[in-house]
Amino acid sequence: MQALVVFSEAMEPAHFERPYPVLGQNAYERCLYAAWIYRQYGPLPVLLSGGPADPGSPASALVMRDIVLKNGVAETMVWTEDQSGSTRENAVFSARILAQHGVSRVALVVDATSMPRALACLRKLGLDAVPAPSGFYQIGPQAKDLLPGWRAIRQNEDTLHEAVGLLWYRLRRWI
Repeated sequence: MQALVVFSEAMEPAHFERPYPVLGQNAYERCLYAAWIYRQYGPLPVLLSGGPADPGSPASALVMRDIVLKNGVAETMVWTEDQSGSTRENAVFSARILAQHGVSRVALVVDATSMPRALACLRKLGLDAVPAPSGFYQIGPQAKDLLPGWRAIRQNEDTLHEAVGLLWYRLRRWI
């Protein structure tokens, strides 16, 4: 493995009562997992990919950078791609940076639900990418895990988003 690549997800923009953007839970967990991989198997360069949530906001890659630095990744080992606004752009813009550094084999860190589409995007661009998934959904032994509720609705939303995304990316021949 020559580098770790971490794709961002949506970042919640600043609000009146909170004048700074907040990284989404999945992206936060991806950063923690990438930092753990770095500490266990590194040092490897960590490429963080994600643009701004909206005009005037910092790029999510820069917010992610702070998280990985606080969790043990050396500053000199962090690369950022701060223009992308989609999974496809994460892959395209990241591939350019990786090529500049002569990197062709990477471990991709995204949540398990997003992995098929994100991994296919990198592979379509000719990178030898291996999955390093985080954020698995787990059903436990408790009754609340089997009953309808907001968590189930949220998980269904994520699943539907990825299913439609896979179809769209295939139709566009991006994967």
